[in-house]
Amino acid sequence: MLKESGITIKRAMEMDCLKKSKIIAGHNGAHNIISRVNIMADPDILEWVSEGELLLTTAYSFKKNDINMQRKFIIESRKKKLAGIGIKIYPYMNEFSQEVINLADTLGIPIIDIEYAKSLTDIMTPIFKEIFNKQVALLQKVDWMHNELMGVVLKGGGVKEIIKTLKAIIQNPILIRNHYFREYIYHEMENEPYPYDLLIKKSDDFFFKNIDNMKIDKKVEKMDQIEDVYVKKIIIPILVKGSIYGHILIWEMNRKICHYDTVVLESASNIIALDLLMKSSVYAVEHRYKVEFFEDIISKDSKRKQNAMNRANIYKFDCDAYYIVTNILIKNKNNTEETIRLNNKLILELEKFCENHKWHTLIVLKEDRIYILSMWHLEKDERKKIRSFGDKINKFIKENSIKQKYAIGIGRIYKGLERIYKSMQDAHKTIEMGVIFNKEETIFFEDLGIYKIFCNEYLNEELYEFYKDTLSPLVEYDKNKNTEFVKTLQIYFETNGNLKKTSKILYTHYNTILYRMQRIKEITKRDIEDSEDRFNLETALKIMNILNINSKTSTP
Repeated sequence: MLKESGITIKRAMEMDCLKKSKIIAGHNGAHNIISRVNIMADPDILEWVSEGELLLTTAYSFKKNDINMQRKFIIESRKKKLAGIGIKIYPYMNEFSQEVINLADTLGIPIIDIEYAKSLTDIMTPIFKEIFNKQVALLQKVDWMHNELMGVVLKGGGVKEIIKTLKAIIQNPILIRNHYFREYIYHEMENEPYPYDLLIKKSDDFFFKNIDNMKIDKKVEKMDQIEDVYVKKIIIPILVKGSIYGHILIWEMNRKICHYDTVVLESASNIIALDLLMKSSVYAVEHRYKVEFFEDIISKDSKRKQNAMNRANIYKFDCDAYYIVTNILIKNKNNTEETIRLNNKLILELEKFCENHKWHTLIVLKEDRIYILSMWHLEKDERKKIRSFGDKINKFIKENSIKQKYAIGIGRIYKGLERIYKSMQDAHKTIEMGVIFNKEETIFFEDLGIYKIFCNEYLNEELYEFYKDTLSPLVEYDKNKNTEFVKTLQIYFETNGNLKKTSKILYTHYNTILYRMQRIKEITKRDIEDSEDRFNLETALKIMNILNINSKTSTP
């Protein structure tokens, strides 16, 4: 219990109500803090006491010669963290044994021999009044500080200005961790000795090595090793309607944090919470407008598209520049609170990532897809820069999507903002091809080669006819005879025609694979030794996947 909310045993002994009483044991506990006073005479008295209490009682409940019971009472008082014990010893006992006195000295539990003629109520009332006055003074100080902080906000100050005001009182380094934006906010003064870079790194380790630390919803104290010195760290949650938006972190590097400091920080956390809530709400609205702009610019409705073109300057887009759409498909399609939180954080990190690389982008989240609209000017080496953009986005996604699986497709580059829809269609088709061919890296539409042709929907009928003439007989044979010739052919092509690898992957004897390849030749009337037949069979397998034909039914 801290001194701002109570008085010490020593101060209580100086008051008129205890002047004729004396401490007979536990003198080294004279600075224990009394936060309240309790009067009890029940033998089971310790069941109803609280930390910081000065317990007033009589020796009536003590058995004169039961030293073990008296020792147990002192030990339990220490466990309950009592400030001290005031006992009317006379006339119920002559004195405590030296063994009990020594135990109270060791445990730092002051035992006060209360004057026999003094009423316990006459002791309790003035001590309560003294404590009450101190607590009122504390509340007045906290209220003054709260008004100071509110004044900072009303003058347009943000979290940094609030921290600056708090530091004048706390006189220790303060960090605000905003979990929504995954950022640290602090105010560093000139010639300040605090190692903020190290404190941020320590905080990152604290929150990310144990994700439960982000759920701390009440004040806690920890020890941190800062440059070979162990320092107390105090963590205070920033709560909005029960949700944890962040934490305040303070290190006792200059002076100890007192109770007043803690109360002020807890009060400040409410003001900071409003600022963080407002910031996240503004961001949510901005993102909603971005989604509306993106939907309008890719719309087939000419009015919506023109409306978006008129708003392009808001996002600093040049209508005559070149544009590419990157499509990031979130493969695990669940809308749990955790997934939504991860996707929102991923977008925030993506925006920072693109900003740091000075890429002009607009990023939106729509259902299970993240779209990145990027603007280019096709200057010297611009196409290399676009390639580098795709590779870096891919690397970033891999490093930051811990619990998510993604597929990334990048459309062709088109001139003019009004043609963005084409790049988006290309990116979407690229994603589909990537999923079909089980590609995990970023795929550019330009790299699809001949398969770009297959992406055109008007060719579906021709593609299906090609499949029927080439591969359908083998699919039908598998269906009727319960064989695995199609699967064998797929593995054969995946291993670049290596029969031994095919045999190993299928856990099938090499001679059986030779027999199957011969039967495939007979059923399809295509010879895999012939380059054109081999190409047609492999292409037909790709078409089967592109058209989503079930190899068990041979129909799309």
